[in-house]
Amino acid sequence: MEDGTNSSPSPPPNQSWRRNNRSSPVQDDSLADQEDSASSFLLPNSTEDDLSSVARSTGSRTVISIHILAIVILISLFSWFYLEALAGGDIEWVKDHLSMLGANLVISVLCLTTALTMIVLTPMSTKFAICLFAGIGAILFALKKWDDGESFEQHGAYNFLVLLVIIVPLNGLIQSILLCQRKMSPSKFHRSMTLSVMGTTLITTLLLMYYHSIWGNGANGVQLMHGTLVGTPLCEWDGLNIPFVDLLPNYIQNFWTGQLSCPVVKGIEAEWSHEGILTINCSNKEFKESGQQPTFHVLPDTKPWLVNDKIMHTYNKKIVERIKKMNYTEPVLVNDEGVESIIANCEENVSKVLIRVVRNEAVLDRVKTVEKAHQKQEETPTIAKEEHAAPSRKPNVMVLFMDAVSRRQFYRKLANTAATPAALPIWKDFYEAGYITSRVEDNCEDWSAQYTGIATSQYFDHELQSPFCLPPYYALEGNPFSNFEGPYSIVSRCFHGTNVHNHALEYMNQFRAAYPDRPWFQMGSFIEGHEGTSEVLLTLDDDMSKFIKGMEEDGTLENTIIFMLADHGLHMGINFMFTPNGRIEHLNPYLSVILPPLLTKKYSSLSRGLMHNQQSLITGYEIHATLKMMASGVMPESGDQDAVDGGAWRRGTLFDEELGLSRTCEQAKIPEEFCRCRVA
Repeated sequence: MEDGTNSSPSPPPNQSWRRNNRSSPVQDDSLADQEDSASSFLLPNSTEDDLSSVARSTGSRTVISIHILAIVILISLFSWFYLEALAGGDIEWVKDHLSMLGANLVISVLCLTTALTMIVLTPMSTKFAICLFAGIGAILFALKKWDDGESFEQHGAYNFLVLLVIIVPLNGLIQSILLCQRKMSPSKFHRSMTLSVMGTTLITTLLLMYYHSIWGNGANGVQLMHGTLVGTPLCEWDGLNIPFVDLLPNYIQNFWTGQLSCPVVKGIEAEWSHEGILTINCSNKEFKESGQQPTFHVLPDTKPWLVNDKIMHTYNKKIVERIKKMNYTEPVLVNDEGVESIIANCEENVSKVLIRVVRNEAVLDRVKTVEKAHQKQEETPTIAKEEHAAPSRKPNVMVLFMDAVSRRQFYRKLANTAATPAALPIWKDFYEAGYITSRVEDNCEDWSAQYTGIATSQYFDHELQSPFCLPPYYALEGNPFSNFEGPYSIVSRCFHGTNVHNHALEYMNQFRAAYPDRPWFQMGSFIEGHEGTSEVLLTLDDDMSKFIKGMEEDGTLENTIIFMLADHGLHMGINFMFTPNGRIEHLNPYLSVILPPLLTKKYSSLSRGLMHNQQSLITGYEIHATLKMMASGVMPESGDQDAVDGGAWRRGTLFDEELGLSRTCEQAKIPEEFCRCRVA
């Protein structure tokens, strides 16, 4: 033998698939016993023909029996801990017990991994090993069937995905190490392992140091600061904030689900003109020869609906019930009041969503009435405008809401978007202040109706939600929030040939094009961040970036304030479940404000206030107060008047320069259970 290579004859064909580790089948018993006791239980493995020789050693039989007993115990422990990890309740219960659930799941993974490794290393017959593997497979199948739920009460589907995400690469790594051990001499194997461990540790440490250093990076080169600023203590994160999740490349967590791009729908050309003329052309030869006719579905206007019609799991069914299904034979006028979306259909799976937003004279009359009423209420004469003052028209206000996106997650997954220029719901204030209002959500849920129990769509002049409540995107029966379909899926959310969010962005573009000369308030909500792998959010980046750049190119940004915000960070997935960084990001949602040049020239205090508060603890109270201020018209007509009123009109808003840098959660009215940032 040289360098650990076995020069003995090849095993006969009837030997087990498990590798024989002995030098020669004709060695004497004493040498065989020495090898049995020294290495046969650590290195794979005896063959069926060799089992007779192993059996001659009482010690060997005892050790093998102990190994097999340990394997059975480990498999049992795996099952028990996995079942414990399936405990569920409402969302608050899950949050309170997340550490326990995560620990049980990790222990179950370790038990199963140890059992699998011992099966590979323990000398046993091929048939017996296959029986053990089959038993493990049967247990996994039974556990999957026991709880395959996708809710907080029953979350077995999510647990099983996390189990696979951890156990598959972990066991792949272990088997690779064992393979290297078999192929290399002991000295070479030890050297290779030592260098690999040291190199991996060094690279991982350097990467974590880098990702930790950029974790607080924000727009325009500004970074969250630590320690003190100008002698004032700043808020520090509560917990060990090591961003392990940044070690994972984009798309790695759900690469096995396929590409995130949507398949192109071919065979249909459809247009819904500004005048309301619908034309459909089905180009597939088979469809034409079949004698079938195209159809189109007129989706209902949801603005006037009662609150009970907009509750989750009812909303989508009501929309489907109220769809007008029509046959198409020739160009037809579709100009129903309030209708802004149609689905044109050829054969199955060949369809197109058509969106149309047109200028509404009734809306303009409402706005003019509000403006006249406000003019009559003014008791003081208008102060002459300065030469540099902005036009009297109010600035547009746009709110881009992204569910479950932390501050870091925004910059992690929406890098292109980040690089672009920088009670009753708030839209009631804008509606009554003379703004033209609109809303679109790429999820079948009216958040306002769901949480307040009050119908508020009457304060929107335009609303689009119907398309996002239709199957297959939103299931009509059963659970619409599965791992592989629907608005919470870990795969690309496609709808009629494109990502779901593109329909929402098109609607927003058409809305602002319909009212270029009037102030408007627009709210767009996007659900792409709400899924366990955090990868689907990447599909929004390029499209959102183009959307904002489009507003810059056509001049809309000159007089539009954009609020980009989220309600919370991701509350699912391996980072949230297993690391303090995940808990910190969950309670640190994203917020960014883009101020238009026409506004900052007139009110320099707005830019100054935002700059001042970049390191302050900000809550929804300040965001709400800011939107109220924008809608109320309290901004001084002549520009900044700090010398007169000390900036009282900015009190409590994002522009308030009196918000302290060392503001505590208690001062900001943040409940203790939601506080992850503390001042020393």
